[in-house]
Amino acid sequence: MKSDERILGDSNFVSEMLSKAEESSGPHYALKANRMDIDFIAKRVATLLEIPVEEVWGESKFKNLVQARSLLCFWAVRELGVSMAPMARRLNISSVAVSTVSNYIKLIS
Repeated sequence: MKSDERILGDSNFVSEMLSKAEESSGPHYALKANRMDIDFIAKRVATLLEIPVEEVWGESKFKNLVQARSLLCFWAVRELGVSMAPMARRLNISSVAVSTVSNYIKLIS
């Protein structure tokens, strides 16, 4: 079943509207459709870097935890389409920091 909180209607109608808006094939929509959200990404980062998920959300300046938050910001903003402002509030950092990290990781990858 296809859904989008911006569009009211049955699955066929939503699919048709998204096709017209050329959004149905975008990576953000595909990830959200598979129920991947920011918490899912945080858990994935924690698993990959072998740290507790709570530390991903923490405020520590240890290098490995800064790297974890950087990866979280990159995936959340670039791949999931999370806005930088909510991301910054959740991590207790500035929107500029989220943007800088997201752009930096894109450059080195």
